[in-house]
Amino acid sequence: VNRTRLTALCATVAAVGTALTGAVQAVWQLAAVRLLTGAGQASILPINNSLLADGYPVRGRSAIFSVHNLMPSLGYVVGPILAGTVAAVAGGPDGWRAAYAVLGALSLVVALAALRLREPARGTGDLEDLVGSEEAARLSADRLVEPPIAFGPAVQRLLAIRTLLFLLVGVGVLGFSLVSVPTYFGLLLERQYGLGALERGYAVAFTELFAIVGTVVGGAVGARLFRASPPRAIVLVAASSAAFAVALPVALYLPGGLPVLLVAFGLAKLLQSTGSVPVYVFVAAVVPTRLRSLGYALLGIYILLLGGLLGNVLTGLVSDARGPRFALVAVSVPASCLAAALTAYGARFVRADLSLTVEEVREEQAEGERVRAGGEIPVLQIRNLDAGYGSVQVLFGVDLDVHEGEVLALLGTNGAGKSTLLRTISGLLTPSRGVIRLDGRTMTFSDATTRVGLGVVQVPGGKAIFPSLTVAENLLAGAHVDGWDRARTTRRVDDVVELLPRLAERFDQRAGSLSGGEQQMLAIGKALLLEPRVLLIDELSLGLAPVVVQDLLAVVDRLKARGVTMVLVEQSLNVALAVADRAVFMEKGEVRFTGPAAELLERPDLARAVFLGHDA
Repeated sequence: VNRTRLTALCATVAAVGTALTGAVQAVWQLAAVRLLTGAGQASILPINNSLLADGYPVRGRSAIFSVHNLMPSLGYVVGPILAGTVAAVAGGPDGWRAAYAVLGALSLVVALAALRLREPARGTGDLEDLVGSEEAARLSADRLVEPPIAFGPAVQRLLAIRTLLFLLVGVGVLGFSLVSVPTYFGLLLERQYGLGALERGYAVAFTELFAIVGTVVGGAVGARLFRASPPRAIVLVAASSAAFAVALPVALYLPGGLPVLLVAFGLAKLLQSTGSVPVYVFVAAVVPTRLRSLGYALLGIYILLLGGLLGNVLTGLVSDARGPRFALVAVSVPASCLAAALTAYGARFVRADLSLTVEEVREEQAEGERVRAGGEIPVLQIRNLDAGYGSVQVLFGVDLDVHEGEVLALLGTNGAGKSTLLRTISGLLTPSRGVIRLDGRTMTFSDATTRVGLGVVQVPGGKAIFPSLTVAENLLAGAHVDGWDRARTTRRVDDVVELLPRLAERFDQRAGSLSGGEQQMLAIGKALLLEPRVLLIDELSLGLAPVVVQDLLAVVDRLKARGVTMVLVEQSLNVALAVADRAVFMEKGEVRFTGPAAELLERPDLARAVFLGHDA
């Protein structure tokens, strides 16, 4: 998706919604156009920030995010003055309509100007710091078109980044303050000080001047801290929340009237805003380049849903009971303290998460240079892969290449991580680190359905058939994953039956009544109907009699003759030696050996482990 065009489109929608606000005649019309405006403005956080992160090198991000974060505050300063002036010039009770029309027109001009922006390749800013702008542009241009990113796996990967997780939760809790304070401070100005709408606008504009100063100071200080010690920049975010928790009640209860309140509240906003820029810098720094838009979107979701929705409701309930001044202190102060604690705790994970991001960028750079130098592109490529279940990590830094037409055997004892690796390759498990490529295209964040469409098909161990269905029904059940085409399906079934003649003899027999070897053949046949680019077979020979295993090996030989690329999970060294071109031995989630299967015989320690398991 071209993000600059999407930004221009969303900005146009927001501009039209703003202009139409001045023409509404009924409440439902007002709700509709404000919803339209909000939908257009929803692009600001996820899209604009990811564009800035990709368009500028790491060393310049604090500066550009500072400028970007200044714009809303400048809008709060200039907006009321401009709108009030237009309304006054237009005159009459409908002067506000003219103000919305002018603001909408100005917004439309900016939206159309956004069409002239160039679309930076994802990750270009990170590559520039490593190899320079020219080489970064060349590497980005050579990048192949990648399959779509799936929401579920992408979110799982993001929440596995501990710095980001604590930052999201911390900022979400801080949202109780970020969203509710402006609303109920305005209510306080109206009820306690009798300010009208225009006067409140000028008062808010005055306090936003302090926020502008805080944003500039926070951006500059945060940049220096990030260069010197990244965890200290996260501590700055936490300190700004803690400082606001102290300054807000002082500002609200300080004697001296309205002028003192506005100055003190402005100083509180200054302290709070010093932490805004480092938040955006850290999201760009620890999130994989392909997931930055989603990372910033999650930031908005946590702020607006967790903090905005719940915070406004809670503050409203307290305000109705005790007044807006008490409500602001009762809700915002604890929320800011908790946000500070959560964010500060996340600082301990910063260095590890940053190193993983840099590692990923360097790996992509090295792979691009290798391919450009004439290196072969493997059918399946895995780099630095970590994966597990919940808090239990199973795979540790797995590297693996599978070449065109190759049969690769994954060997190891129970619990070595072989099946987990297959599940991660097929998209049934999301890795917490690393890259998975198919024919040079990254598919790390694609779901299992997308990977089947790309040609990555797995035969799961022991769970690959429907016992109550016939052989024919089992074959047809898996034939329609990529759409229904009767002629094509019939042709595929005939091809599979020709390859596996034993299935033709059992065509109308229930699958549950087949022997273990025949069930395994049926499972392989179902996978072959999907015309796999890479066929993953989990536990090919487990629990089967030797004569049955020989039949299965004959099937594998026929597939090998057809040029099918296969990865077989095996515990039998004999089976690996019989069919595999290459073997990979895994132990405790790590690759201990990779090379021709016959060379395993020269490693008695590994061969003994394959034969004897943990007792070896």
